Amino acid sequence: MSERWQSYFEAHGAFENNWLSTAVMHWGFHETLYGMIGRYCEKPGRILDIGSGPGWSEFYLSSMGYAVTGIDNEPKLVELAKRRAELLGVSAKFEVADAFDLTAYQAKFDLAFSCGVLEHFDREVTIKLLKEQALCAKYVLIQIPTRHTAHTGIVTDERFYSISELANIVEESGMEVVARFGYGDLTATKTQLFLRRILPRAILRWLQNRGFAYSIAVIGARRQALQE
Repeated sequence: MSERWQSYFEAHGAFENNWLSTAVMHWGFHETLYGMIGRYCEKPGRILDIGSGPGWSEFYLSSMGYAVTGIDNEPKLVELAKRRAELLGVSAKFEVADAFDLTAYQAKFDLAFSCGVLEHFDREVTIKLLKEQALCAKYVLIQIPTRHTAHTGIVTDERFYSISELANIVEESGMEVVARFGYGDLTATKTQLFLRRILPRAILRWLQNRGFAYSIAVIGARRQALQE
């Protein structure tokens, strides 16, 4: 594992004995994401997570009744996720794989997704990776952080897009956009805290779905699959 990602996962408690508390925070933050996955993938659907890391999303989705496979190019993280899946008694599977070659996973899943992965690549590479994912599942979900995350941590090589720009990327990968949304209450600045305090929740959700959030996501569907 590179020093950069070792430091990242250490900072997020992936290797600590209290890792479960970090996982719970992860599940709470991504509640909206999991809800959208449920909307486009009925149980017991087959889900592929590209860039699964310590496996937190797999544990949650597997416990909900999905058949989940997480892949990562880092063997240390895959082995860690396997051990903890066994400890939790969930059926999630984890494998070492390369996101640039998903041949072994083609046409085997109902939905494929990635969280905080594709923003680390140039636009044209992101499109290539999404095309690869579209060969694996009818629906593909891409989630990335927004520019607002600069208030909460160090920005390195992340590419920040508006939700419309992200939707355009999904369309250029050959899919039809079926959903776009944002989530994660902004609480890092006085202005953000003020808006959160005075605005009705419905308006805040409206703003989040237009990018005023920590995360944005777009779901695309293979056009030919929609005709099946």
